[in-house]
Amino acid sequence: MRQRVLFLSVLLVAFLSETSASAGAVGGNCRLGDQPAATLLFPYFELDLSEPQGSTTLLSINNAFAAPTLTRVVLWTDWGVPTLAFDVYLTGFDIQTINLRDLFQGKIPLTGIEISPRGSFSLPDPGHPDCEPSNSSGRLGLLEVAWLRAAHTGTPLPGSSPAFCASDEGRRVGWATGYVTVDVVNRCSPLSVGETRGTPADPAYFSAGGRGLASDVNTLWGDVIEVDRSGATASEAAVSIVADADFFNPGDYTFYGRYVGFDSRDDRIPLSSLYHARFLDGGGFGAETELVVWRDTREREPIPRACSTRPRWQPLGEAQIAVFDEEENPQRVSEGRAFPLATQKVKVGGAELPMDVPYGWVMLDLWHANLTHAQAWVQVRFTAAGTFFTGHRALAADDLCVFGP
Repeated sequence: MRQRVLFLSVLLVAFLSETSASAGAVGGNCRLGDQPAATLLFPYFELDLSEPQGSTTLLSINNAFAAPTLTRVVLWTDWGVPTLAFDVYLTGFDIQTINLRDLFQGKIPLTGIEISPRGSFSLPDPGHPDCEPSNSSGRLGLLEVAWLRAAHTGTPLPGSSPAFCASDEGRRVGWATGYVTVDVVNRCSPLSVGETRGTPADPAYFSAGGRGLASDVNTLWGDVIEVDRSGATASEAAVSIVADADFFNPGDYTFYGRYVGFDSRDDRIPLSSLYHARFLDGGGFGAETELVVWRDTREREPIPRACSTRPRWQPLGEAQIAVFDEEENPQRVSEGRAFPLATQKVKVGGAELPMDVPYGWVMLDLWHANLTHAQAWVQVRFTAAGTFFTGHRALAADDLCVFGP
């Protein structure tokens, strides 16, 4: 009986979300979509550090307009701990590609007014005359590289007091995972490793109207490419997080709300929390599906954890998960912990997300298990008969602009 009530509540949430989005959606349904943005979210990356030519992830950061812009790139672990932050300068219509393997080998891209050539369609720089490369050597130190690798592989950080920055549960040995944010910023900042300084978790990072370190100028777009050891690839657009200083009021739920006490001064639209995703699991052509799921932990103080401890929010439960077959029959409604981390890739039909049918779709209500509303992002990865995969975004089915914190 309880499962039936839960299933009906899922449908009610979907109906109410659709109604609120269609009945005069002020701000264009929070303007989610592929468009120039003040922030890019790359919701998941992975790379095999044990194999020099193994799997990796490539990111591109692109400037949509003629005016040069300055960005701040931040790597985060699956516990939402910032580990590495550096600046990338883009001339007009510029593109910067970053192989994350390079970062974990200590190679930081060198960009700047004196380094990045201005193309014939680029305007003069509008206001970064004193910017120097965030790391003039273009390299991290050996200890910094060791710290970065440990932070993203769920192993103890170098130092006398064992501490962790990421989960070590169910992880492939030697594989680094996490996510990346890129923000348009107003001024240069030094490179930082293992600090919140110069990241969205820094109290000085945001100020209302884009007057802090972070800017509200919507100019970025990008993509992410996953490359396996055979060289096969799959790609997806970066998630565009638009800034709109005129839309939000203090107390509104925003993308970086957890770092600003939900006073909305980051001005950035929140993502959805309810997703619909197609899956293929087995069947006649050996299909497999993986879900890439990024989640808002609502944690305000992202710091390394002492040995044998974990963040107070882990594991993140889900409000509920409903599964449908291809004849619209509900197969299962579950309350579990399929997606316990800030970011993860989960196999459909595996231990975390078992399925009773080979084909269908799944409704993911990614509010926290205690029914605290929280944003998320879901992408779908397909493989067939052992060949490499293709991917697309899951359907975002609600709008968190209607909620307070």
